[in-house]
Amino acid sequence: MAPRLSYYVGVWVVLIGCHLTLWQLPDAFCQERTDASDITAQIREYKTQLAVDGTRTEIRLKLAKVYLQIEAYAEAVDAYQQVIAIAEATKVPGIATITPNSDVPAAYYGLGLAYTGLEKFEDAITAYQQAIAYTPDSAYTHAALGSAYANTHRYAEALDVYKVAIALNSNDQMIHHQIGNVYSKRGEHTAAIRHQLRAIALAPEFAAAHYRLGLLYAQEKRWTDAINAYRTAYTNDPTLVESLYNLAQAYLRIGDTAAAREQMALFQERKAALTPLHELLGALQRTRGAAERSQLLGNIGRYYLKNGDYEKAVSEYQKALGMDPQSVVAYNGVGVAYTMLERYEDAVAAQQKALELQPDFAKAHAGLGLAYLRQHKMELALMHYRQAVALEPELLEAHQKIAIILLNQARYGEATDAYLAIIALKSDDAEAYHNLGLCYAHQAKASDETSISAENLVDAALVALEKAVDLSLSAVHDVEPLIQPPFLTETYYLIGELRASQGDFGAAEKAYLSSGLPKAYHALAQLSAKVAGRDKADPKRGLETALRYAQKAVHLDPNVASYYNTLALIEFRRGDYRQAEQAIRKALALEPKNPNYQQGLKQISGKLAAD
Repeated sequence: MAPRLSYYVGVWVVLIGCHLTLWQLPDAFCQERTDASDITAQIREYKTQLAVDGTRTEIRLKLAKVYLQIEAYAEAVDAYQQVIAIAEATKVPGIATITPNSDVPAAYYGLGLAYTGLEKFEDAITAYQQAIAYTPDSAYTHAALGSAYANTHRYAEALDVYKVAIALNSNDQMIHHQIGNVYSKRGEHTAAIRHQLRAIALAPEFAAAHYRLGLLYAQEKRWTDAINAYRTAYTNDPTLVESLYNLAQAYLRIGDTAAAREQMALFQERKAALTPLHELLGALQRTRGAAERSQLLGNIGRYYLKNGDYEKAVSEYQKALGMDPQSVVAYNGVGVAYTMLERYEDAVAAQQKALELQPDFAKAHAGLGLAYLRQHKMELALMHYRQAVALEPELLEAHQKIAIILLNQARYGEATDAYLAIIALKSDDAEAYHNLGLCYAHQAKASDETSISAENLVDAALVALEKAVDLSLSAVHDVEPLIQPPFLTETYYLIGELRASQGDFGAAEKAYLSSGLPKAYHALAQLSAKVAGRDKADPKRGLETALRYAQKAVHLDPNVASYYNTLALIEFRRGDYRQAEQAIRKALALEPKNPNYQQGLKQISGKLAAD
């Protein structure tokens, strides 16, 4: 399969930036670069202008460039051909050539790029040759022609035109890289290495050049050099997973089997992760219809979005919109990507456009909810998330956002309903059960502690929290290595608190110990000291247990004043006033204005003075 977007098509898009000193392009290419966020508006505007006057070739050229940018190659071919036809029709009789500033050479060059995108290389060659006839001093037209020859395995002809391109511009890394590839195809390794090194000298992070250099070194059995080149290639471009495969082979050649296994395992992992993207790109390469290409581009955008590559997601979604400006899915996707890039105004506009096209599109409301949530506009976020679930009751992510907003706002009753809705949709959601238990616990605390309602809420909280534990542990055993969910320690702590409130010391102690949090040991210290006060037979044993727990809490987190205060109280009850004094002074060092700690120090000092 040919590359999705030939370098020269890609460069052509960059060229719109008008770097004439670097790219030496005709004046027709000199325009401001199309902003990805304005693609659909640009296309609409250009078409409107052409509807008024279809002979405006400068506008048609701009439209064609946008088509190339969004990979609408068939549409670009048509636009360029129209530019050429109009120019030919308006030629002055008796004049054999067109001036260098004409739109024609630019149109032929763009036509060649469009044919390249369609893999119609013979047509591309003809177009590039026409462009060169008008502007023989364009390095990039010669280089593009060389690329087309190389794609048809005409390496001698490719080499000839690449040499012309280098003579015209010796400081372009891609031209050196491409001619290096042609030399490699011809078996001329020395020349190939020289040009790849020149490309790297011009652009040290040029991953493709490093990778090709690695292949050349490997062919010469220069394994250490090959390993360094492959590593550099992958570091600069992690999508070049072939670097990892060849790196593994190079390590095998030098006898480092452990390193070879490590790189091969990483290759298999990265290849599997990139397979969905490669499949989409392959489908896009085979597809010509605008609607189908728009859908595939949207799917590629979603891939990048899920993988956190938001800039690329924006680019692919905007290409999709350029192909189909009625795609609500693409507007929704690009809106989410803009949100993650903190381009909130663009994000809201995109989601609103989706709703303009489809008012009942739940995901667009959810997208607005996300944009407002990340701006801390909670009521607006809540409103749109609720509209989303009203339109699509099974939209789990919207329910989750509603629940967390309500929980953070301490609206525990409403949050309870939200978590029950989540559990109805996903019965094995351990975190939802944890948060449901938290909501019940807060409601119990707000109730009269002796009321039937409070008791029922505590029981409901325990049921939910213990369900969260059961689901978490069953999930952990299915995963290697064993990794507990981050909320589980807090779940155990809450169970400990609730069991303690019920007077069940044994169950509370077990839960606190399972938590392992510093505050859990602190709670155990207080609980053990309380129980020790009731033990008339051997109160010292209970205090020793309380002391160990208090010391553990301080050890785990030495920056909490209340932990030292509890330690001081236990030491005081044990009669060790010196240790009590040290502990209370540490509490005061952390909170010097705390009146309780100040009073505690006075009481301890009095005991020490009496002794």
